[in-house]
Amino acid sequence: MYKQFFANMESTTLPLVAFAIFLGAFLLMLARTFLFKRKGDFDTLAALPLNDESKEAKS
Repeated sequence: MYKQFFANMESTTLPLVAFAIFLGAFLLMLARTFLFKRKGDFDTLAALPLNDESKEAKS
């Protein structure tokens, strides 16, 4: 089905632009996650479910 759809398209610009935007956003998220590590931020968020000092625990 998709093969026939893309075979009959005159312009493939839109799918290529959409793919490029998705790929760029994905690569930026990977770079932010793995290259710009801020260990303090990740440690704080990782301990969040285990934190007993929340307002809900005191009530």
